[in-house]
Amino acid sequence: MDQIGFVALLIFAIILSFAFSYQQHRAYVGAIREIADQHDRNGVLVVSGRGKGFLRGCVVILAVDSTTRRILEARTMQGSTVLARFRRARFLEGDLKGAVGQATSKHMVTALEQATAQFRETARSTRSCSARTVTPEGTPA
Repeated sequence: MDQIGFVALLIFAIILSFAFSYQQHRAYVGAIREIADQHDRNGVLVVSGRGKGFLRGCVVILAVDSTTRRILEARTMQGSTVLARFRRARFLEGDLKGAVGQATSKHMVTALEQATAQFRETARSTRSCSARTVTPEGTPA
């Protein structure tokens, strides 16, 4: 009977872990949607990055104006438990180049570098798509 109780406890812990992970994923998706809705206009890109450690980590979501390369809004989630939540990080808002220097942890530095790389790649692909000329029939010129 002792082994059955231990197995039941393990199964319960795994199910609880999945539930908390799913809840955290939904919080991430909700934060992305909220920022995207608030900054829904031409030239603003929403990017994210993560910095993982053995016990702790950091996720960063940035709304960046692609013409001025300024961070309009930044949110971070850092911590070691599934109970961590996204919080506004006003100290990161401003020039995109200076954001890495404002980081408060090495995991945040990694997350900001990843988000910056994603911004550069997305901005590059957006420019190349908009530079194409298209005829009224919808075919490339």
